[in-house]
Amino acid sequence: MPLRRIALLLILLLATALPVYAQDWISHRPDGHAPIMVMGNHTHGKGEFMLSYRYMNMTMQGSRVGTDAVSDAVILSPSVFRFRVTPTEMPTQMHMFGAMYAPSNSLTLVAMIPHISSEMTHITRAGGSFATSSSGWGDIRVTALYVVARPVRARLRVGLGVSIPAGSIQQSGTTPLSQPDEVQLPYRMQLGSGTLDILPSLTYLSQLENLSFGLQVGGVYRLSRNDNDYRLGHVARGTFWAAYRLSDMFSASVRIAGKSWGNIDGFDRALSSGAQAPTQIPSLQGGTRFDGGVGINYFTPSGPLHNLRFGAEVMFPVFQDLNGPQLEVDLLVQVGVQYAFGGH
Repeated sequence: MPLRRIALLLILLLATALPVYAQDWISHRPDGHAPIMVMGNHTHGKGEFMLSYRYMNMTMQGSRVGTDAVSDAVILSPSVFRFRVTPTEMPTQMHMFGAMYAPSNSLTLVAMIPHISSEMTHITRAGGSFATSSSGWGDIRVTALYVVARPVRARLRVGLGVSIPAGSIQQSGTTPLSQPDEVQLPYRMQLGSGTLDILPSLTYLSQLENLSFGLQVGGVYRLSRNDNDYRLGHVARGTFWAAYRLSDMFSASVRIAGKSWGNIDGFDRALSSGAQAPTQIPSLQGGTRFDGGVGINYFTPSGPLHNLRFGAEVMFPVFQDLNGPQLEVDLLVQVGVQYAFGGH
């Protein structure tokens, strides 16, 4: 499904919410923030700080070419793809630490840094198996969020950020062919992009008495190739969500999200010589994915833990079109906690 169709669907869904406003915007309620996987959706009042922690688990298992699943045996077949090695699964865990500060009621500054751990299991044409892993800090993201419009019952915010290449692109490990030496791990196993990236976003929010709606579009634009002479593909994404306030403390949400990312431009020479697996081929890294899921938010409206938030969300792909053979995503789970303090 082309990303433009996803974006059109999101806009149509948002349009259904616009005619039924019922009240002024209230941020201090459980659905005052988006589902926990949505970044850069809210701002703060002047002088307010917020600290956050998120844990994400992504499961990838099995491969896909276009929209069709493809077996490991076909990928390894000498008469089809001619690869000698293929990945079979890749669980990834991420710990995301964040901080926000609002120097004014219109402007909020955001800084985030992830710690990423991945393991990729492989099988070989000869019938063997092995696993490689990588772990460490990823790229640092610094973003400015600005409220450009404050309709009585809604908010419109723009975001502009940069991704600073702090994550390693030199992760290495041993394989059956390299033992006991280490070799460069594939692109997907690296911890960062190695490039300075631009992060634009636009977020629209609206509320009813017990319902809230949100639409966000954004992406990642990579400015140049990195020190290993490649750049990851540009990214475009969009998401729409609706949340229902169950009480002053709890809300439940549903969300759809679309993401499209390009192939790798250039190539890492350490991977291009005698490529054995699809994970080493730059033209097999792009794709489009369409996800759906549910979430829950908890908010403490008063007492010693006033402004403490907890969120959890589960997303699962309903459509994938991958420039494969490429591992497909099976499930994404994220939980997080946020605490705001200071301000007026």
